[in-house]
Amino acid sequence: MYTIDEAFEILSKNKLTSHKETVRNWVRKGVIQAEPLESRKKGYRISEEALEQFIKERMPEGWELYPESVTGEARDVVKNEDEVPYHVEIDIAAIEERGRIDMWHQVAGRWLWEGDFDINRKMVRNAVAHRRYSKEFEQLVWERCLKNSAPRKKPRVLYLVDAFLFEGERVPFDKSFDMKEDQILQALIEHVRMSARSGKYKNEADTT
Repeated sequence: MYTIDEAFEILSKNKLTSHKETVRNWVRKGVIQAEPLESRKKGYRISEEALEQFIKERMPEGWELYPESVTGEARDVVKNEDEVPYHVEIDIAAIEERGRIDMWHQVAGRWLWEGDFDINRKMVRNAVAHRRYSKEFEQLVWERCLKNSAPRKKPRVLYLVDAFLFEGERVPFDKSFDMKEDQILQALIEHVRMSARSGKYKNEADTT
């Protein structure tokens, strides 16, 4: 049986979440089947079968949680990898990109977001200025943010692991920046710029 902490370590290794609170939310909502201890305040226990089933439903075909050659307590691999007599390395880079994207859409399709990021006009202005784009383009980005969040008056994007949802599309973070705020904003700006160039926004001003 896994604790929330142990389940989080496994899920984060598989790029399904980067926040422990997300695991707790999934457990509370019943998305991950778990058994409460004497009281919910004392936590939950998640069976290996329940966690494996949760992951398998979200991973590409052919993926395995634990190779057949591995025996013993699987959670020990996460808790103490340096001392156990075997080592499991779940190599996400080896999974085809298409599989990762499909996995992201499956989780997002269930509206299981890790969080949301609020956007204001000043953020957009500074991010656009960083790339030295025009004031007209700044206005275009802001209009797209407002439209993307309608009917909300304050723009926001929903994110999961390393990508966010914008205009119905999965947009990966720009990992050339250190802070998540910058990774989202800069990726959003480039998404709008490329969409405008492709003609997606009819009658919009030139972006550069």
